[in-house]
This record gives sequence, C-alpha cells and structure tokens, in this order.
Amino acid sequence: MISLIFPARYLKIPETVLANNNSSVKYLPPSSLSTNKTHKQRLVVFSHGLTGTGEENSIFCTCLAKRGYVVASIHHRDGSSSRVPMPDGSCKFYQHFPIGSEYDPQNRLDQVHVRANEMLNTCDWLLKSNDDDEQTEYYIEEEDNYPILKEICNNLDGKKLIAAGFSYGATTSALAATLRPDQFQCAILLDGWFHIEWSSRGVDIDFPPDAFASSDKVNGSKGLDIPSLFINSSQFEGYSKLYDATRRLAEQISQNRSKMYVLLNTKHQNFCDVVFWLPKWSLRRCGKFLAIGSADAYEAYESMMSWTFQFIDTHFKDH
Repeated sequence: MISLIFPARYLKIPETVLANNNSSVKYLPPSSLSTNKTHKQRLVVFSHGLTGTGEENSIFCTCLAKRGYVVASIHHRDGSSSRVPMPDGSCKFYQHFPIGSEYDPQNRLDQVHVRANEMLNTCDWLLKSNDDDEQTEYYIEEEDNYPILKEICNNLDGKKLIAAGFSYGATTSALAATLRPDQFQCAILLDGWFHIEWSSRGVDIDFPPDAFASSDKVNGSKGLDIPSLFINSSQFEGYSKLYDATRRLAEQISQNRSKMYVLLNTKHQNFCDVVFWLPKWSLRRCGKFLAIGSADAYEAYESMMSWTFQFIDTHFKDH
C-alpha cells in the first residue's frame, strides 16, 4: 500500500544504486581497473545551497561517482544549513540574519568567504594523504577505522579539481575557484545566486564581488576565469538582474570557456532530490510552494547530467 501511495520514483533514476554494508558494491581503486598504475581519480567538491544540507543533491553527486569521480559533498557549518551535526555531538541550526531595515549585505559577503574556505580546507584535508613528506594525524591514528577513505584519498589526483555547487553553493564554488584558480580545472554551477538586491536598503550588488572581473586599474582582478558551466532554472532566468549577473560572470571567462543552459519549465528546487522523493500528484499540488516547475523530473535530470558530462569531458580530454 505504501508503494502505491508514495512510489519509489528514485529507483528509476539511471546510474544510481542503493547499497549497504552487505552489498556487493565495493570501492575499487583505479589501479585495479586499469593497467596504468599511475592513474588517479578526479575529485569533485560540492557545496549545498542556503538552508540546504550535504544530502539534498545526492543524486547529482551519485551520478558523478558512478562515472569514476570521487565526490566530497560538504555539509557547511557556518550557519547556512538548516541543520548540521557538530563535532561535539550537538546540532547547529540555520542562522537568521536581520532583515527589513536592519538588513546588512555584509553578513552574506562575510559568510560566503567562510563557506569558500570550508571548501578549500576540505580539499586540503582530503589531498593531504598525497603528500609524501607529511601525513595528517587523522590518517595515522584512524586508518584502521576508515581504511576505504584512506585508500580513496591516496588515489586522488590533487592537481586539477572540479568545484561544483547549487544556488548559494554555486556562489561558494565560484569564489573558491577564484581564490585558487590553479587548483581547479573547471566549475559546475547550478542555478547560482550571483546577485543580491534589497531595494529598500539600496543594495544592488553582484555576488560574490570577488568572482566578478574588476575594471579598477589599481586593484583590478580577472575574477572567476576557469572553464565554467552554468545551468539555470527558468525561474532564475526570469529574474532579470540575477540572470544578467550570471551572464556577465559567464562572459568574463576568457577564451570562450564557459557554457550556459536553461532547463525549460523548471524552478529552483528542480535541481534537488526532492523532485524524486514525492509522487507526481504531490508535486503538481505543491510545486508552487516548493519552487518546483512543471518539467518532467527525469528529462530535466538527464539534460542536466548530459550537459555536465559533455562539459567535463571537453575540459579534461587533454589532461
């Protein structure tokens, strides 16, 4: 009866699998899959959206993993997540900044730097095992508890990474790639939040400012300038200032190394797993409230992944 009311729609998604400790699905290091013993796996670092979690884009991350990428999906601890477990066992909930007449955009400008640093610290932590001269304390003391993680980290290609994110996570990824352009091969930016407008406070800025090229002759910056894929919802395309900012960000990338697409008849939450959690009748009734468009979830997903892999393959073919 439960399956009739809430059908497991996620089981029809291609390239995903449900595994547990007794599953035959195991981690296979690249050396066991190739005669090239020096083969390393690419690392994708993924950042979630505002009020989101590290699990809300699991299907997107799983599809990348099934193609051989190692995906680190970050659960941010800066107060931008709805709920995140902390090291001491407590939970940190979403931090509300003042709004209305007390709204201060500096809160977000500071926060996005904290998030970007969490992304970069994640890269450093995962790639530390590639350093022949120094091993982190974690890998010395905990390798018996996490042998698969240690093996995965030892097989990572630390030279060129992929920055990826959804919404505020796309903003975060753009900033991280701006701060370390030599570390990231490309960026995958899903429905990015690239403009802040608060008319009553006179706020109208591209976001994050660091990622946008500056014409200042003294402190001029190229901003984001690595190959970047922008996949947008129809909803965000309809916000003129936001979409114009996204287009400017894409067009500033040199040598025509950016691509922009719009998923027709979609809204912001079409990029999240929620479209596969709920039955179609529920989506039709709650779509407006949940910011979900009328596009077929599977077709939109297939388009998104097709564009993603085409883009990644193009920019990794010579590496």
